[in-house]
Amino acid sequence: MAKGIIDMRFRPPIPEWVEGPTFNTAMWYPRNTSTMLGASSAWEASMDLLFDEMDEAGVTWGVIMGRSASGELGGVGSQAIIDAVETWSDRFVAFLGVDLEDIDRSLSEVRELAGHPGVKGISIEPGSSKTPRLADDPVLDPIYEACLELGLPVSVSLSGLLSALAGHDITWSSPVPIQRLAMRYPDLKIIVSHACWPYSHEMVSIALFCKNIYVSPDLYIATANMPGRQAYVDAANLFIADRTLFGTAYPTRPHVEAVRDFREMGWRPEIVDRILYDNAAKLLGL
Repeated sequence: MAKGIIDMRFRPPIPEWVEGPTFNTAMWYPRNTSTMLGASSAWEASMDLLFDEMDEAGVTWGVIMGRSASGELGGVGSQAIIDAVETWSDRFVAFLGVDLEDIDRSLSEVRELAGHPGVKGISIEPGSSKTPRLADDPVLDPIYEACLELGLPVSVSLSGLLSALAGHDITWSSPVPIQRLAMRYPDLKIIVSHACWPYSHEMVSIALFCKNIYVSPDLYIATANMPGRQAYVDAANLFIADRTLFGTAYPTRPHVEAVRDFREMGWRPEIVDRILYDNAAKLLGL
């Protein structure tokens, strides 16, 4: 029996996201390209249609990736994410976002909610917050130390597009600070969401050396003809099959199309289930 698929970067059309800038930002590709048309459920903001699309694609779990950073990209409060996880507890788990403009307050809220069974990690987006920061900025250390204390992985979302959409240059998405972070906190499990695209070769080189880094390229390995994708595929085929994760970056990519494109990327057959399900299930305790 098929295990299903875990989507590691997912933002469902709950009102709190649809009514703010976050969902609109995630729809940048569908709004600005002729080949990435977006999911019907996203355009219609329909949860029922979303579940139909997930079922058709074989996606059993969506990991709601929190965004609480202030600035152009907006965000959603942790309680709204908890409410979604509780309402659809058989479909969603979550990473709670930390607002990097108010770390103490935001981290205090996360600590209060971290014991919820649906909470599987903490999410930050340092290169695209109102005040951009590198991933190894010491001001972020309380977040990483809280992850270690709570036994939770951290998702650090970095990509050139994400930084650009927030009004910053793409150097804020460099993976080099991730290497320094991983070496400083060797027991911290670090998921690099968007996988520092377009710095794909640098990202996989760092992941080869740092065993506590998980590479989660999401739409950058789930979109046909995406520049830079082959580096992630080659690296998984050669040496990081157990630390590569699948995601769609929904609503950026429809699930059916993302899974189809992913499967056609040229993976070694024996690692496909690991990337689609096993690695994330082990990491998240699902």
